[in-house]
Amino acid sequence: MIVTDNETVSAAEDLIRRHKGDRPEKPRSYHEISARYGQAIQQYRILMQADVDNREQRVMLYAEIKTLGWCMGREEAKIVKEINLGMPS
Repeated sequence: MIVTDNETVSAAEDLIRRHKGDRPEKPRSYHEISARYGQAIQQYRILMQADVDNREQRVMLYAEIKTLGWCMGREEAKIVKEINLGMPS
């Protein structure tokens, strides 16, 4: 059920405005993204070698790696290749 009364909508919009206003963070630099990308690939390789069933962790980490790769302007095929080889370039 979707609630569309004016009071609820106004409260939601106010919450969003306050949330956005209290966030002075700046975007990550290319170097920060690149470092996290390499670190995530190493973590993914470790998870792949683990004996425990960690599918959820692997899926989340895989998605993060792909997103970071896209942020760095890499093509999807290159990202997948780097994930499988475990050596970001």
